[in-house]
Amino acid sequence: MKMVKYYLLGMCLAIALAFVVPVVIIQVLLAWIAFSLGTVSFAYIFNYPALFRKREDGSIPFYIRWLFIPFLLGTGAYNHFARKYDKVPAIQKIDEHLFLACRLGGKDIEHMKENGVTAILDVTAEFDGLDWTAYKLDLAYLNLPVLDHTSPNEDQLNTAINWIDQQIKSGRKVVVHCALGRGRSVLTMAAYLLARDNTLSVIDALNQIQSIRSTARLNKRQLKSLKKIKHGGRLSLTHSLALIANPVAGGGKWKQEKNDILAQLNPNFRVSVHETTEDIDGSALAEQAISDGCDIVVACGGDGTITEVAQACIDRDVTLGIIPLGTANALSQVVHGYYSKLVPISHACDVIIEGHKMTVDTARCNDKLMLLVAAVGFEQQMISSADRSQKNEGGQFAYLRGLWEAIGQNNKMSLQVAFDDEPAQTIDTPSFVVANAAPVTTALAQGGDEPDMTDGKLDITWLEPQTDADQQFLSLAELVFTDAQSKKQSERIRHRQAKTIMITLPDSGDYALDGEILQADTVKITTDPASLRVFSYAPLSEEKSQ
Repeated sequence: MKMVKYYLLGMCLAIALAFVVPVVIIQVLLAWIAFSLGTVSFAYIFNYPALFRKREDGSIPFYIRWLFIPFLLGTGAYNHFARKYDKVPAIQKIDEHLFLACRLGGKDIEHMKENGVTAILDVTAEFDGLDWTAYKLDLAYLNLPVLDHTSPNEDQLNTAINWIDQQIKSGRKVVVHCALGRGRSVLTMAAYLLARDNTLSVIDALNQIQSIRSTARLNKRQLKSLKKIKHGGRLSLTHSLALIANPVAGGGKWKQEKNDILAQLNPNFRVSVHETTEDIDGSALAEQAISDGCDIVVACGGDGTITEVAQACIDRDVTLGIIPLGTANALSQVVHGYYSKLVPISHACDVIIEGHKMTVDTARCNDKLMLLVAAVGFEQQMISSADRSQKNEGGQFAYLRGLWEAIGQNNKMSLQVAFDDEPAQTIDTPSFVVANAAPVTTALAQGGDEPDMTDGKLDITWLEPQTDADQQFLSLAELVFTDAQSKKQSERIRHRQAKTIMITLPDSGDYALDGEILQADTVKITTDPASLRVFSYAPLSEEKSQ
């Protein structure tokens, strides 16, 4: 790259002079220059704009500026000279909502105000993005650090064009700037024009810009990069995303995590936020969001909130996203992979942003949506015993304590069960679980392989009665620690699959459905194959969002 050659040449010259000049102060100054130019060369060779540590507000840390003063003085002087004698104005209007500019200074703020520009997209890495004048105004600002004469990467470009689109849709006018308004900013502006109108060619977009800003031009590498991304069909404007949050889930996690969640999603989607109340549940909010044109609906809460939101997404051209803020977060573990146990919220946001999708089965349990499991016996007793205060204080330990107590009681039930079209049979058991999907942490559902929520079948697991609790703890250990083949041969565990199941309950009539305790004399569960599209962890996914 041409710029690297110049910086390396300057470094070598400074080192050579440092050995020749006998004055110590000058030697130190030359060593400083050599180090600064050498470090910048490193940034170019390895395409590492983050070297300048530019912050979200556009400022560069004090220590970085001092380290690179020789480089910054040189580039600053060149840009000042180039701007002073530039044959085009500092800021130019490309269309009604878009402006292209060189590096902005305090005197440009008034010009921006006159033109109604209230959003700045800064694609420089080496300069402070704003001065104190700009902080006094209501300006939206985004920095995507890009080295001079290089190109934004694909993720940066998509972030940039979607941020521009969001600002325009919210009524703002946007200025895109780099150092001189000739390369990086031109590429970014052209990318937005191409994404907004896919009938344009790269040359059409550049001609549209150059007809107004005659100095706009891309070098060969930048032009090749833009063509590659355009022809690969990888420039796309974001979808509308409705974030439906339960403010009391997980003891109020939404309030703690809200800002971080929005910080990750806002640059990539047009986000609207809706909170459930005692009177308005997630299903009603999701229905309204879909009616308003949202094609992505994200449930932010526990499994109950997710089920409410999913209800509105069944058999619709809508994709469900999941951000786990509950206690068990079982469905998140299934669709996001077990990495979600380590960093559940940031990983969930990454999954949504990456856009990988899969179509999964759901089920109907007595005409209610079932995403995970319905159960009687141990699972139902475990959920019944863990009230809200216990879950807030102990998290999943509240469930573990409840399961321990349920197995300790070792109560047996007598169920009448009909699988598909088969005659009903009597099953005596302390635990009966029907699963559409369940992570391995839902141990009582693991009678075979981990339930597959894309196979169109329900996985049914039940335990044989045992004389004492210790024997039932051994049954649980088999469910957790042995493989599917060993479980088939077990005398303690029974498992089979079906598309429909009818269960006649004992007199108590209590059963658990996706973490909620309900009552009925009979429970009928039927699969609804491939009825819900969700964002999922890439290895699990079928398709990539376009």
